[in-house]
Amino acid sequence: MDVERPGAFLELCLASRARYAHWVRHLQQRSGVETGYHLDGILYLALAEADVRRMAARMRWQHRRGLQVERWSAARTRREEPALSGSFTAGFAFPDEAQVDNAKLMEALAIACRKAGVACLEGEEARRLLLRRGAVSAVELTSGRRIAAPVVVNCLGSWAGEVRGQPLAFPVTPAKGQILAFHAPPRMFRRAVMSEAAYGVQRRDGRLLVGSTIEHVGFDRRVTLEAMSGILNGFRRFVSPRALAQCAFHEAWIGFRPYTADRKPILGATSIPGLYAATGHFRHGILLAPITAHLIRELIRTGRSSLDISPFAPQRFHMKGGQHA
Repeated sequence: MDVERPGAFLELCLASRARYAHWVRHLQQRSGVETGYHLDGILYLALAEADVRRMAARMRWQHRRGLQVERWSAARTRREEPALSGSFTAGFAFPDEAQVDNAKLMEALAIACRKAGVACLEGEEARRLLLRRGAVSAVELTSGRRIAAPVVVNCLGSWAGEVRGQPLAFPVTPAKGQILAFHAPPRMFRRAVMSEAAYGVQRRDGRLLVGSTIEHVGFDRRVTLEAMSGILNGFRRFVSPRALAQCAFHEAWIGFRPYTADRKPILGATSIPGLYAATGHFRHGILLAPITAHLIRELIRTGRSSLDISPFAPQRFHMKGGQHA
């Protein structure tokens, strides 16, 4: 699992991963949309000795936690993934990791929500939070429409701090990521392949996603030549020329990951009655979706959560009067 150290964040990720297969089955049954969930595993390539040391240390503590990690020689790594080439030292395989098509997942989620009676408003944005006697009372949309709501969950990702009228700050900033997609022969890669230089994730229909950047440049929506060049140069370090020759460019896009200073999500009740936070997931938003929804639901209904989420509490940022203290 792509978590740097043991602790509360690892346990949050594990709790969400344990829910994932059941969650996507439910969404697929309710929506009729295949989400592309497959338990293929992840292969991390150590391109330098520093990578080997770091990943070996991660493997040791993950073994102590009872997690599955295997260290492969360079020769075995190439046998397992024939499209690989280049000079990497070792491979670290995480067999219990899965992938999901995020676009299909969102499509399935939207359909399932509507079938459950949820009103989904498209083309609208939350503009202002309205309070009455210091507690949440309504949300005002960009159209001017007001929706009465005694409970509001700020789950706006990178835009969590953009809503006006919030009497506290949400210190979330956008971490821009650029990604490229190619058409490739199906199953050219058998599992997701990661490295410090780049990564590749292949869908069952052959689409190969190659990424990505982490850029702290605000809400800049441009796909840039410099970023594309960096991603491709990184990818070429470990993929064979023969495999690269079979990849045809399809598209490129950007996304904004919600970034916090400690790289941990902001989860839980705020100091404002009726206002809850579920943002700041950075690169783990898709993974953490089911456990986040479960825990926030528990908090709203009972005032308690089944997991200790105090390490992710909004109060850790000492939010006061709209300022990050």
